[in-house]
Amino acid sequence: MEDLISSVEYYIQKDELKKRCRERKYVHKRIFFFNTLRNAGCTYQRIGDMFGLNHATIVHGIKTYKYLKKAKDPMLFLDIAEYDGKFKFHNTKYDLKTDILKATTIRDLEIIKGRTEKELYKELI
Repeated sequence: MEDLISSVEYYIQKDELKKRCRERKYVHKRIFFFNTLRNAGCTYQRIGDMFGLNHATIVHGIKTYKYLKKAKDPMLFLDIAEYDGKFKFHNTKYDLKTDILKATTIRDLEIIKGRTEKELYKELI
């Protein structure tokens, strides 16, 4: 567990996740780590201390993460995609043709663009 904590602390510093910011990409990354650490057995208080947050914020973040993951929020998966290989919590490979055919909005196209840039499509590997 200490290896995981060291890795998470590295990403907290690297991605500036301690700063007070409500931008989606920061929130998604923080709640991903809340959930990862909690699943590894960390207490809410310890997770909160790592991020400089109250334990109640951690509880709320984990609930939000689970809700977004269950709803298959594409923006969540896009924002945490860089952590996929490092923490092994979901290894989704997307199908480019299917995504293009289902795209009906500009947001859908932005999601496809982001997945393409991060090489998440099995056709691009």
